[in-house]
Amino acid sequence: SAVTNNDKVGLILFADDVEKFVPPRKGSPHVLRVIRELLYHAPQGRGTSLTAAFDYLNRVTTRRTVTFLVSDFQAAGYERSLRIARRRHDLIPVAVSDRWEAELPDVGLIELVDAETGESVLVDTSSRRLRETYAADVRSATDERDRMFRRLDVDPIRVRTGESFVEPLMRFFRAREARI
Repeated sequence: SAVTNNDKVGLILFADDVEKFVPPRKGSPHVLRVIRELLYHAPQGRGTSLTAAFDYLNRVTTRRTVTFLVSDFQAAGYERSLRIARRRHDLIPVAVSDRWEAELPDVGLIELVDAETGESVLVDTSSRRLRETYAADVRSATDERDRMFRRLDVDPIRVRTGESFVEPLMRFFRAREARI
């Protein structure tokens, strides 16, 4: 789409800090570079700092941009930075979720490892109460994130791993076109 419209495309890859920045440029070779960076980047950090990404975006861009931020948005404390970035840019959050992060299957004892901290915990998923509490906590966090998006007047695109992203994208752009 960017190549067809002769749009500039850039990339900021981040974990607990910004790890890679590809300045916006036009053309097929540049878009292919961005895709290659996305596919082959191996994160150095273990955490997630949306604040670092928003602050970096605001520092390196002088013009208003259309910015897609792809994340699970499970980090904390980024609302202020998001608000500032939202004022400067057309910010579109792409909220990625996975079914298995929202509900625990009943499979007995399992060891869960936090990918960001390395902390592990043994969990008895045969406990219905534990599964229900976990699902309620995930719903609550998702609802709070969605309320924040509404407060800041940003329209997220919600995609799920293992499912096609085409329909959510098409639905988003059709809704946006209807508003304009």
